[in-house]
Amino acid sequence: MSDNPYLRRRQRLGIGSPGRASEKRIGQALSGKLRPASGALPGAKGDIELSNVLMEAKSTTRASIAINLDWLLKIAAEARAEGRSPALTVSFVRPDGAPRLDGAWVMVPMHVWQEKLR
Repeated sequence: MSDNPYLRRRQRLGIGSPGRASEKRIGQALSGKLRPASGALPGAKGDIELSNVLMEAKSTTRASIAINLDWLLKIAAEARAEGRSPALTVSFVRPDGAPRLDGAWVMVPMHVWQEKLR
C-alpha cells in the first residue's frame, strides 16, 4: 500500500467509475466545479463547489444508502470554513453513473432550507 494518504484512501475506499461519473454529471448539471482528488487534498475539501455552496457527493448503484452523520458534519465544517452553505447530494445511479428516475437528491441543513423559503 502507498505512503500517500490520498492513495491509501483511494485504494481502500475507491468510488469507482459510477461514482466518478455521477460526480461529473452533478457538477455539470449545477454548473459547479469539481474539486481535485474528490476533496481529498488539503485546502480543496468537498467534492463540488458552487458560488455559495460546497457539496459532498455520494452515490450508489444499490437501492439504499445509509446517511452517515460524519458526512454531514464534515461538509458543514468545511463549507463554514469557506463561507459557503453545505449540501450533500445522494444519487441512486445505474452502473454507468446515470441517475435512476427521481434518484438524485440534495440534503441541506434546516437553517439553509429556511433561508431559501424566505
